[in-house]
Amino acid sequence: MLQDNNLQAVCSVTQMAAKLGLSRVRFYQLQKMGIFPKPVYLGNPEHPFYPLDLQQQCHDIRKTGIGLNGQPTIFYAPRKKKGRCSANQSEHKYEELADALRQMGLNVTIRKVKNAVNALYPEGLTQQHVEDGAIGVLYRYLDQRL
Repeated sequence: MLQDNNLQAVCSVTQMAAKLGLSRVRFYQLQKMGIFPKPVYLGNPEHPFYPLDLQQQCHDIRKTGIGLNGQPTIFYAPRKKKGRCSANQSEHKYEELADALRQMGLNVTIRKVKNAVNALYPEGLTQQHVEDGAIGVLYRYLDQRL
């Protein structure tokens, strides 16, 4: 998450928040509390930035948990996303499902598998569905239609 060797000459507030593993909103909240330093405004007040020294200071605060104001701060780990698979993961999952169904004797294409998944799992196919036996459900569904 923290990569000190990833410092740039200057970075935006959004980039600084991302480097620290925080949302921009949370980063601004912590700024207002005095945990993180405020950015530098030169020329255009709409484009604040962090020079190298302030970037390093932010990284140090994130590592130590001691804010600029001396207040200890607990930074929680980002939540892991649950639910839908990403586009690449779901595409790969369709290929895996089609292969498994072919091994079970069904003549299916990836498109047929996608259509069946959409019909059976309108909220989206999750890893939990797969672990709960989606392959059997898909087999029975597709076997009736072939």
